[in-house]
Amino acid sequence: MKNIWAAKHAASRIFWLGLALLLALSASLAKADGDYPNRPIRLLVGFGAGGPTDLTFRKLAELAGKELGQPIIVENKPGAGATLAPSTMARVDKPDGYTIAAATAGLLRFPHMQKVDWNPTRDFTWIAGLGGYTFVLAVKSSSPFRSVADLVAYAKANPGKVSVGTAGAGTTMHLLTEAFGGMAGVELTHIGFKSSSEAATNLIGGHTVAALDAVGSVLPFVESGDLRLLMSFDAQPADWMPSVPTAKSLGYDLVYPAPYGLVGPKGMNPAVVAKLNTAFKAAIDSPEYAKLLKSLRQTYWYKGPPEYEAWAREFFVSERSLVERAKLGRP
Repeated sequence: MKNIWAAKHAASRIFWLGLALLLALSASLAKADGDYPNRPIRLLVGFGAGGPTDLTFRKLAELAGKELGQPIIVENKPGAGATLAPSTMARVDKPDGYTIAAATAGLLRFPHMQKVDWNPTRDFTWIAGLGGYTFVLAVKSSSPFRSVADLVAYAKANPGKVSVGTAGAGTTMHLLTEAFGGMAGVELTHIGFKSSSEAATNLIGGHTVAALDAVGSVLPFVESGDLRLLMSFDAQPADWMPSVPTAKSLGYDLVYPAPYGLVGPKGMNPAVVAKLNTAFKAAIDSPEYAKLLKSLRQTYWYKGPPEYEAWAREFFVSERSLVERAKLGRP
């Protein structure tokens, strides 16, 4: 009888001790969340400095940092189709909200192209969907190619001699280049640079025949008269460039407005995610950011954490078919 009573007493003590520890831990976490952020935050961007993604996230970091009361410091980490930054974060950084990363469509595509040691639907916390790009095909204004038909005709007569520069191998721009070449029945030579600015500079310098990039990267050169737009990949011609045909209108089934957003390592505290989401939502809703969107010809595209994660899961599945059509899938 004494043994039974002792066992019950010990079990009771363990229960109450465990409960006390749980309450103490919860209080500690609540305090930590309440203090977040109490130091600067790192924002990793998978493209080089100077391109539209870099400019976009630097402005977002500036505006969201003001909302949070702590600076958000942008670190450029290009590579692996713009997935080096978020995938490195997912592997090595704590899910404490002090290291976050820009997420572009490549994050949901690259695993279909190469074997990787991370999974986009398991290894990230999806914080906020923030915006989207318009992609265009451009040539030098002095180029003899005044239309996509001109370019395709030359490429058919001269296989491999039409070089197309983009902001990197494995990026959306690379995917569209290969998909377009496949649909047109021509051999295009893709050249991946470290950034959009490098791709544009090399096109202007005559080192490539064309460039496929976000319109914000090439627009200043179009406005200065250095470059000419041949085609966009939007569903409909944009109001501000009505004379530029869409790929779809030319017979190529390529409609691709690629969204971008913000991710963190998996397992982030929902309270921290909510704070980040609120700060970045305020940033994209600000007049200052609206002005940047207009100048870069990007689109407003907001999704909260649950909606953003659901979209990511669906997009991950749909990307496989486009990768296969572009013949970029891994064996």
